[in-house]
Amino acid sequence: MIRQLLYRSGQLFEFTLQDMQRLLVRARAYNARHGIGGMLLLQDGLFMQLLEGPADAVDALYARIASDPRHCEVRLMVRAERTAPLLPGWHMAWGEALPVDEAPLFDGIAPDTRALTLLEGARNDRVAAAMRDFLHGAPVPHGGLGCARVMERVL
Repeated sequence: MIRQLLYRSGQLFEFTLQDMQRLLVRARAYNARHGIGGMLLLQDGLFMQLLEGPADAVDALYARIASDPRHCEVRLMVRAERTAPLLPGWHMAWGEALPVDEAPLFDGIAPDTRALTLLEGARNDRVAAAMRDFLHGAPVPHGGLGCARVMERVL
């Protein structure tokens, strides 16, 4: 059995292309060392992330993420046990929701299309459905985020 976590959060400061590239490189290296996989999604300043792997490693990583000052309103959406990962072989896949006729915010980071195809194919999986909905611009589950108010206080 593996642990699966799905959470969403808001970004507390604006990431640059270099910030996001650095984050993905570090996440992939860390996750590879600890047997963790998953996917990071971005939609209009909001993140959704899937983490899958050994329960202790996934829980420890989520605790680090939840206390990371770059996030606000981290909300756990799913914590479950699975026999197999939803996204096998991905230490940290990337996807970004694109509004109609808009360029990606992180134009230098290609979406992981094979991982996105796996999400599309997992029709009866509630985690995959939540991630697909997020990428297609559905409202963020469990209410809105108050990050803008937090950012105003920080700035």
